[in-house]
Amino acid sequence: MSTNQPPENDSNASPGGNHPPAGGNPPPQAAPQFAPAGQPQHPPAAGYPPAAGAFVPQPPAPKKSGVAKRILFSFVGAIVAIVVGILVRNGIFDSPSMKAGDCVQQTGEDSVKVVACDSADAQYSVLGIVEKQSQISARMGACKAFPETTSVYWQGRDTKSGTVYCLKKL
Repeated sequence: MSTNQPPENDSNASPGGNHPPAGGNPPPQAAPQFAPAGQPQHPPAAGYPPAAGAFVPQPPAPKKSGVAKRILFSFVGAIVAIVVGILVRNGIFDSPSMKAGDCVQQTGEDSVKVVACDSADAQYSVLGIVEKQSQISARMGACKAFPETTSVYWQGRDTKSGTVYCLKKL
């Protein structure tokens, strides 16, 4: 059974909604909080701007995906590999060249190393050097300008020009 009854009147409520009670003060709102110096400050309550000069924490920046970094590092790595390959192909990383007057020891069929001339290991003395010669021209008389030559050592890459070292047996 339903009866229409007027709503109960609250003596503190005002007619018409959320207004302050008659003769009363408005309901208290949250006041801004100020932290003592050197202590963290809490963010201001809703509806209040931050205090002047106060630190307002920013949300962290969104993390970028690592795809761009991976592409960049792959590109740089490819460039480095190409440059190293070109340097190796052109003989940049070959053993240090000898100079006229150096003494060498034969360390293999096609290799020598510089040693001290007063060493018991010294087998040859470098008489002269002829640049930009093919391996064939090294065998065919590139050291004619050095008549005391007893052996020839060619250093370079196959099918490319290299350096001929005219050697004299000690």
